[in-house]
Amino acid sequence: MSEDLRQLQEWLWAGITDPSVDVAPDGVVRSSSRLSAAQRLDLYRRSYRLRLLEAMRAFHPGLRQMLGHELFDEFALDYIRARPSRSYTLQRLGEGFADHLAATRPDLDGAPEAWPSVMIDLARLERTFAEVYDARGTEHEELPAAGDLPADPDPGWLAATVTPASCLRLVRSSFPAGPYLSAVRRGEDPPLPAPAESFVAVNRRDYVVTLTPLDAGDYELLDRLVHGAQIEAAAPFAGVEPAEAWRLVRGWADHAFFRSLHPERRRTPIVRCRSNPAVKEHVSS
Repeated sequence: MSEDLRQLQEWLWAGITDPSVDVAPDGVVRSSSRLSAAQRLDLYRRSYRLRLLEAMRAFHPGLRQMLGHELFDEFALDYIRARPSRSYTLQRLGEGFADHLAATRPDLDGAPEAWPSVMIDLARLERTFAEVYDARGTEHEELPAAGDLPADPDPGWLAATVTPASCLRLVRSSFPAGPYLSAVRRGEDPPLPAPAESFVAVNRRDYVVTLTPLDAGDYELLDRLVHGAQIEAAAPFAGVEPAEAWRLVRGWADHAFFRSLHPERRRTPIVRCRSNPAVKEHVSS
């Protein structure tokens, strides 16, 4: 690539992506019978921002419904101006949106208000949703199910560890973000729930992203299991007996949360084949 071509590409990129850049298109961009060179460049600028805005709308249906379309667009455009896209794929466009909302929340200098936290938490959950959808999943892998596991575990099973699904994520929110987002994605118009700490497991099963609500104890137990704790060792931190923790683990196995379980006495993990080649793009909750 010649140096002149490189400079021209960098100039055009700056001119389209950053409206604050002072560019002189005359002599590079030709005018037409209707538009000046500057107007033609501005047309590219507007089209580019609109395409990014459309992507932000698609990634954040819940936040858009919560805020209303016009207010959401204002927040999204402010983010796009502050953090221009640097990736070849739009999938990464919203990576910093929640952080931007947190850095620009209006109550930074005073007492924290509830509604900015609700916005930020929903933005984080929707980003997690997008990442899980695009992440490596467990489709066509061998996964354990409750039917493969004993209803009455012996000590070896209670001392088991798990290998979580690679696409499993645990999210803590300041309001019931999981049920709210699930309802929006089903096409409903749910009322905004009152602020209250809530927890959700985000996973993908047979190409469908799932949002599974958890209570505080479930979240604590599952989080410790995901980080390598034995079932009986994690149970007290969740406020349950090992037998109850085992019951929860069996249920989570049916939600495809685990790639394998490893009883203390076994060398070979317990797995079962579960696959579905059909691609789906909706929420199961």
